[in-house]
Amino acid sequence: MRDGGRHGVGQVLGVGVALLGLAALSFLLSRAHLGAWAVPVALSIALGKAALIACFYMHLTERPGGPRLVVGTAGVFVVILIGLVLAEAAARVWPTLPPGPFPVSRLPGQEREGPPRVAPPWQRLP
Repeated sequence: MRDGGRHGVGQVLGVGVALLGLAALSFLLSRAHLGAWAVPVALSIALGKAALIACFYMHLTERPGGPRLVVGTAGVFVVILIGLVLAEAAARVWPTLPPGPFPVSRLPGQEREGPPRVAPPWQRLP
């Protein structure tokens, strides 16, 4: 191997089989109806595959310092961006429409009780 033979053939095959198994598991679970658990299960399988690839093929377990810092920083930024997207979606206000000939209604499944929210959740409504 070009990397000086750090990994044996058995390790390479083991990680390859594990990645294929996780990919097959991801495919099979995509056919199952998991309801609210679909996204967390898919993301955890994807995280497992990414960790295998980063640790084995990128040799992050063998290298101190820089590469680990880069991957850790990228992970922190992904978490921040996902948090910002979720915060923005939670703070989204209902659209205000001018009066017109047709009644304003929500899309099916989007009905909410109470008056329409016109301010972000952290501000008090009048």
